[in-house]
Amino acid sequence: MILLSLVAGINLHAQVGLLKQTRNGAATSQMTASEIAQLGDPLFRLVLNRSPQPTQLDAIESLLVGGQGTRHLFVVSEQLQDATLGGSRRAVVAFSGTNSIGAQSVRLDPNVMVSASFTDKGFAPTVEAWGWDGARSRYNYYRLDGQPLRWKFRGSSVDADTLTAKDRADTCLACHINGGPVMRELPIPWNNWVSDRNPVSHLSATGRGHWLIAESSRFGDLKGAEDLEVSFILPAIRQFNVRRLNNLIRRSPAGQPVVTAGLQEIVDGPRALRSLFDTTEYNITSSQQLSGLHPALEPASRPPGPVDVPDAFFVDANLLTGGGPTQYAGLGIPEARQFGSLLRLEPVEYRTVVERFKTVLGNRQGDTNFAWFAPAASHIDSHMIDLLIRRGVISQEFAAAVLATDVETPVLSKVRPLLLSFIPATFKFRPRDVDSVPAAHPDELTKAVIASLSKVKPAPGTPQADFLEMLKSRNPRATLRQRVRDYFERVRTKLGNPADRAAEIDRLYRAMLQRRFDAAAKIPALSDGLLFPAGSIN
Repeated sequence: MILLSLVAGINLHAQVGLLKQTRNGAATSQMTASEIAQLGDPLFRLVLNRSPQPTQLDAIESLLVGGQGTRHLFVVSEQLQDATLGGSRRAVVAFSGTNSIGAQSVRLDPNVMVSASFTDKGFAPTVEAWGWDGARSRYNYYRLDGQPLRWKFRGSSVDADTLTAKDRADTCLACHINGGPVMRELPIPWNNWVSDRNPVSHLSATGRGHWLIAESSRFGDLKGAEDLEVSFILPAIRQFNVRRLNNLIRRSPAGQPVVTAGLQEIVDGPRALRSLFDTTEYNITSSQQLSGLHPALEPASRPPGPVDVPDAFFVDANLLTGGGPTQYAGLGIPEARQFGSLLRLEPVEYRTVVERFKTVLGNRQGDTNFAWFAPAASHIDSHMIDLLIRRGVISQEFAAAVLATDVETPVLSKVRPLLLSFIPATFKFRPRDVDSVPAAHPDELTKAVIASLSKVKPAPGTPQADFLEMLKSRNPRATLRQRVRDYFERVRTKLGNPADRAAEIDRLYRAMLQRRFDAAAKIPALSDGLLFPAGSIN
């Protein structure tokens, strides 16, 4: 069967130069030669730095792949389970291998991606894309749209983390908060992505009632989100965070770190440590069990089996424990992993709590495909904290003191951000690698924060007083570990008592709903009513 309209638009005419556009709907202007000279990512070098600039998706991909690269197709949508014809999905295309420009080799993975929407019949003309410029330590964002179709430069990651919500509005950075790639559902089982845990029959040529577009050769290469996470997103975030941290270390005119008596210096302390105190971005975790309550999969009934609430809902288990897929050094608190077996809801219990809180997805009663869909600590934040520890910028004890102030809120804490103001503008640290001796406690940063907190004489019982006491203690990590254990036992005891179990389940579900609300408020660009189910928390 011949499939029409598979490509994004048509190549209308030769184009000269590259346009720029600051916001959605804003006027466009021609980029200057000096601005264009600052673009060195694979998308610009292989695709946009030519005349005419290609406007067909096939042509764009072909230029990126060249003779040696490989394309990889992924699909995401908050309406992924709905097979109704005419619906829209988002395709994300990643590239691996190398290409070349003359004698220069260009590494494709994890340095360039393109994205376009499609229906059951074909692709829309608009294309969005980003590329990593390693020489300048920045991501560049582009968009192909308009009549006629034209490519526009839509900004870069430079100083993205310093922008206000107003600055970000109607820009790519409204979602890319720190300036790097975003995959909200980074951990298994990828509720809104096609994955090995979440196959979608209408996007398979052999699936019953499949969409026409699934018969195209393009969808023969459809991959699962598990591959996108491991092969592309995690490496992209890691290289971005390393460069972000490097750029916050004082350097000589030649670009080398300034070393005085074996110490290096952070030039913007609050900015470097923000991820430890505040949620800059969030990822989403969920049970690996189906809810059985998705409104597009009627008749909805209840989960087909017990629902295990993930450990990442309770604590940042990846960071606290270390190891695992993210390979953090971590804080050496293995008890954090025990939370994954703490709350197992029987099917009738899960359906009861979903109905009791009047949970709706969109405007229909029901739940996400995978149960207990909740915001959790992001890899970009947790990896940055781990990187700070690995590099010796902060000690494990300092990180533990911060995290212990609000153990039960691994993401979107309202307590930890109150402490960021006590971080000095600059401070020195003794650099280390993963094989060297861990940073001593108390280090220069800890002493400076103790002095700053002591000056204000925080009232007993406040987060500031708790933080000060932790920093002054000999072993904040031991205190954090004990608080994790106490939290686990407190919840376990209530869930194990038939008289308390229902109320404790309600408390945890209410906390999950509140966290969804807080996440949507944190990044309004994603609060379209389809990402998170809503419910009554009163």
